[in-house]
Amino acid sequence: MAKKEERDFLDELIDIQNDWRALSNPFGDIADSLMEDPEKKKRFTPSDYKEVPTANSTRCVDVVMKDTTLCTRCLDICPTNSITISDKSVKIDDSCRKCGLCAAACPTDALFARSRMPKNLYDMVARKASAYKHCYITCTRAIGRLPYGNEVVLACVGLIPRDVWFALLADYTNISVYLPTGICDKCRTVTGEEMLAEEIAAGEEWADATVGLEVDNDELNHEYTRAYKRSQFVSGALQAGERLMTGVNPALAGAKAIANKIQDHAKRVNELTATLENAVGARTTTNKQRQLTARRKIMLEALQRSPSLAECITGIQAPVCDSSLCTMCGDCVRACVTHALDLDKHGNVRVEIPYCMNCGFCADVCPEGALSMEPFDTNDLVVPDPYAEEVAKKKAEAKAEAQRLLAKGKKKLDKVGDVLESLDKDN
Repeated sequence: MAKKEERDFLDELIDIQNDWRALSNPFGDIADSLMEDPEKKKRFTPSDYKEVPTANSTRCVDVVMKDTTLCTRCLDICPTNSITISDKSVKIDDSCRKCGLCAAACPTDALFARSRMPKNLYDMVARKASAYKHCYITCTRAIGRLPYGNEVVLACVGLIPRDVWFALLADYTNISVYLPTGICDKCRTVTGEEMLAEEIAAGEEWADATVGLEVDNDELNHEYTRAYKRSQFVSGALQAGERLMTGVNPALAGAKAIANKIQDHAKRVNELTATLENAVGARTTTNKQRQLTARRKIMLEALQRSPSLAECITGIQAPVCDSSLCTMCGDCVRACVTHALDLDKHGNVRVEIPYCMNCGFCADVCPEGALSMEPFDTNDLVVPDPYAEEVAKKKAEAKAEAQRLLAKGKKKLDKVGDVLESLDKDN
């Protein structure tokens, strides 16, 4: 049973303020609706929430290796067969339903929707999960109306990859999916239901948390969180005089706090990239720039703050090389478009786990079978921070020195005590 929030005087004041606003303008919403110009009234348009994915052919392993059979994930998930891959490029034709599932299925960011990049998806959900008691992720077919402030509308819920689910569930406990019964069954995006089920299940397992499910519109809760309401009220009280002069809206205080939270998250993601480059090197021995995919950045940032969750991450593998079979042909290096795999001139194969997307393409192209995909220690996904380690080392040294001085001082005090005791006996 959920613990009931303790109320205080500030909560009572907020309730009084809300009640007074309702009494002072009892027909406000109705009047506004009647007076609104029908031509200017905003209407729900599903296309507003959809976007044709963009192709980056340089990140497609099929194009790089000139073998269109290596990876077919985007082709398999596309419900309209709108994707064509040749040995030169990836193309999306006009039959695309703009569901975005291909971008979620592609492990190397060869396909992506600009407004639905992993960081954008995280930020959209985080804003609403921070401000409201419940945040609902849904699709255009599920609501068929303009969304409320705490509803994230997507072309298909399946376009959120498991890395993003992991990060969201690691940070928030109030996220649910709203999909009424029968919505997925009748959807023309026939691959969406299986995709969302797999991605959510993996995200739940990795984060050791669960996503809620709502199927009834009447059960949806659109109330702000207690912290958000208190932030608005306090800001309104403190800025009362300023509002008279400048028109500052106290409601912006809560939004500003959330914006700062999102900015802090973006800053941590950028710092993570720099830390990783400092820890393992930004380039391979052949001077190739290592690439962190957009989804992996979100996952690693969450893992940095909750490293214990690394033990929950299962179902992914990394390449392991049998050097006795390796002929140093370099096919594995060319197939790794994120440049996580490195082969030096001595024939040593090294894989930087944080950059590896666990796709297995390097093992697939190895003509000698020298590479195999095997489970690895997921604690290797936690990026070592040399600065944090240095600070921790200095703290440990300072603590040891303090304990040494304390012991030395205690020893001297004991000697003084012995002398005083002997003098007392002599007297």
